[in-house]
Amino acid sequence: SALDQIGSDQSLQEHWIKRFIAIIIDAILIYVIASIVFLFMPVPFWWGWGFGYSLMAGLLFFLYSGLMEMMSGATLGKMVLNLRVISLHGKLDVSGAVVRNISKIHGLILLIDWLVGFVTDGDPKQKFLDRVAGTTVIITDRLSDQQQHIYQSQQSDYAPPPPTQYTPHETQTYQQRGQQTAQPQQAQAPPPEQQRQKQPEGQICNDCGGRLILMGNGRLQCIRCGRIT
Repeated sequence: SALDQIGSDQSLQEHWIKRFIAIIIDAILIYVIASIVFLFMPVPFWWGWGFGYSLMAGLLFFLYSGLMEMMSGATLGKMVLNLRVISLHGKLDVSGAVVRNISKIHGLILLIDWLVGFVTDGDPKQKFLDRVAGTTVIITDRLSDQQQHIYQSQQSDYAPPPPTQYTPHETQTYQQRGQQTAQPQQAQAPPPEQQRQKQPEGQICNDCGGRLILMGNGRLQCIRCGRIT
């Protein structure tokens, strides 16, 4: 769990500090907007600034977070801290955005969401509802240029083309050409399909061919499809 690792893992500490600052920025923005709206609402003072204000602010926070993450992958607070929300199953959809943000309806529920994710087993960079929704948060300024390109492709409807598939005849032709041009002391080059199979599993995802990045718990995650190995 995150509780077991955060004392010795600086990247995990940075991750949660950034998320905490981001949610404070978003909360200030939402509660300022809610306060302005309530100033012009004809409701009793005790109701408006008690139950009514809390309800409106929570609903605004939930809708704002869900819509921003579906459209751009991040709220304004996350953008400032270079954080992005991604789905572990492809592009973030409505159900994923709703489930991971429903706890923002009330501050106490959000705190419980964080604490449960913090003390239970699983990816230490996920709150509890992130695990339920199949989502996680990444720090984008730590990605390489190629990883940034793959991430941006994932956020759009574009997907990189799949690896080229060769027919048996094409494979045999490439083998014959390799035999003719290879030096006597060099071994015959394997066909492209065997080369792809020998690529190190720790660098390339076996499911989609995307790059794997190291997470705080020492496991690898594909930044294209989100698969954790």
